[in-house]
Amino acid sequence: MVKLDQQLKEDTGYLWVMARLEPASPFGRALARSPRWYGPGEEGALEAELGRVDALLAWMEQGAPAVENVVHLLSEFHDIKNSFQRPSNSPMDEVELFEVKHFLLYLERLAEEYGRFPRLEGLELRPMTGLLDLLDPSGRRLPPFSVENAFDPALERIRADKLQVERELRSAEGEAREALLARRRELVLEEDKAELAARRRLTAALLREKAGFFAAMDAIGRLDLTLAKARLARRFGCVRPRLSAVPEVEAFDMVHPEVADHLKERGGAFTPVSITLEKGTTVITGANMGGKSVSLKSVTLNLLLLQTGFFVFAREVTAPLFDSVSLICTDRQSVEQGLSSFGAEVAALGDLLRREKGKFFFVALDEFARGTNPQEGAALARALVRYLGTLDCVALMTTHYDGVSDVAGAHYQVAGLVRDIQGDEGDDPRKRIARRMDYHLLPAPPGAPCPRDALRVCRLLKLDDALMDLFQADL
Repeated sequence: MVKLDQQLKEDTGYLWVMARLEPASPFGRALARSPRWYGPGEEGALEAELGRVDALLAWMEQGAPAVENVVHLLSEFHDIKNSFQRPSNSPMDEVELFEVKHFLLYLERLAEEYGRFPRLEGLELRPMTGLLDLLDPSGRRLPPFSVENAFDPALERIRADKLQVERELRSAEGEAREALLARRRELVLEEDKAELAARRRLTAALLREKAGFFAAMDAIGRLDLTLAKARLARRFGCVRPRLSAVPEVEAFDMVHPEVADHLKERGGAFTPVSITLEKGTTVITGANMGGKSVSLKSVTLNLLLLQTGFFVFAREVTAPLFDSVSLICTDRQSVEQGLSSFGAEVAALGDLLRREKGKFFFVALDEFARGTNPQEGAALARALVRYLGTLDCVALMTTHYDGVSDVAGAHYQVAGLVRDIQGDEGDDPRKRIARRMDYHLLPAPPGAPCPRDALRVCRLLKLDDALMDLFQADL
């Protein structure tokens, strides 16, 4: 099973999305922390999961009131797994039995509410009525738990005798009082012994159904996570991705939600990404600060979401299932461990190629080899593009090196600094660049030179005029 690397989650924005997922139960949160990966051959299972999300989303769009009721019920569950990780001869205490009863009570209520949901194929939720009846012999269906007389016939007699002794103690004196106190101590020991025996029997009965409890926890978690996925999709306007049988990714108006959120806070707007990636390597070139990295991370993030059963941030996405989805950029952790940024990239690439040998994978490479000298960096980038073309993979690379797109399967360029705007010279330089930049990706012919916008960017960022004159003279 593929486990998503924490660094990959952070670098792509996957963690940002997960922070807004908001499952309500501990079981849903546990599944969200370790999402299921749907790899090649699991298209049917993924379609089923996406279908469940789709059904809930459509139901919520109709204003279904039961959703909030279910979210509230899910939030009432506690994680009781540890209570079942015990030897069979170790009885649960009253607090643990209270927690189990609480779980069973809310499972019954949740199953009743779930019955009002649309049919979700493959997601069954059943109450454990027999066990709830065992812990709730009075049938009042109230959360508190105590070892009732009904659990052991001897308890009723012992407790009646103890109550009578306690009544007599109120007026007893001298030797009579001492005798009553001694008798009470005997009855307390008998009561403790009977309660322990009752707790042993209850624990044994519960442990026999351990597998059923774990299955119920899994079903609760899956319902919770699926509902959270649907709520997330509704909140952000996400769409159901389409699965493809060919090694090609097609994305139309794809968005990176974290970047879009930051831009919105500053009064800006995200430029959607539309791109087609075929087997081999697609190269993106473009102006400095032109959004190449954001485009690359938008693709990677949405593929990760697709492969873990989420709707995507786009108007439309069609993609196959990969054995893995990776992003290679400056690895902060490797740098901290003593590698240069270039060394970290090469180490990450080597690990990836060894790990995914013989598999079908997707890899995104952000300005690969920019940390070494330009001549060697360009040669290595070209070699990597050619090499990846011999593997069973779809790759996407951003680069500022000329000549790399010559050997790529496809080439896109950021439109770049194409807008001519006057009258904003006193504004923040970054905003001035953003106003002039067109971030759209445009198909470009192989070998088209990388845009030369560094001079304009430097001027917009207000570098010293003397420095700019020297820069221009050397071009």
